[in-house]
Amino acid sequence: MIITYQEENYFKVQSGEQTILTDPTNQRSIKGANVVIFSSIKDSEIISQIPLEEGSPISIYHQGEYEIGGIHIRGWSTEHEGDVEKTMYNIQWDDISIGILGPLTKELDAKTLFAFQEIDILIVPAGGKPYIQQSAAAKIIRQLKPGIIIPSLFKDLKPFLREIDGDDALFEEKLTIKKKDIVPNAMKIVVLKPCLPSEK
Repeated sequence: MIITYQEENYFKVQSGEQTILTDPTNQRSIKGANVVIFSSIKDSEIISQIPLEEGSPISIYHQGEYEIGGIHIRGWSTEHEGDVEKTMYNIQWDDISIGILGPLTKELDAKTLFAFQEIDILIVPAGGKPYIQQSAAAKIIRQLKPGIIIPSLFKDLKPFLREIDGDDALFEEKLTIKKKDIVPNAMKIVVLKPCLPSEK
């Protein structure tokens, strides 16, 4: 499995011939994907953001359980702000579990935390306002104890790294990983360098 970071909460996850995109910010990249996940979307934007022509990827934008080509995805609605629904996801793929918190602004309840137990990789908003505060994000991380932590939605990462004692964080262009490489509960921090626009 290969994970690359584009910008904001836009990640590309690849394994074999299959590709998942999370919160893509441009239409061009969607065409090459098998599955596109939106963690925050307005009701009025659904039709405009999701291509409907033949051969388009499967799009997921709200809570529920999905199985697509051996990829198992479960989504939980976390917040509603007006007509905007926010959803977090647990992806089970290649024996690896990936948690995507998305643009979360508050702590998780006990039921949702339980559903994210034994997460291998956790993608967590790390930039503070307007999203969840770094201290609250760190609390979620300590509760879940993922094998690997990948920050998203940040401009200045220093406050987040201070909260989680991230002096040993690794800075990489991409994460290439197999299940056997992940140490349970290790809370290893991997900061992915955003790709340049030409790489999207």
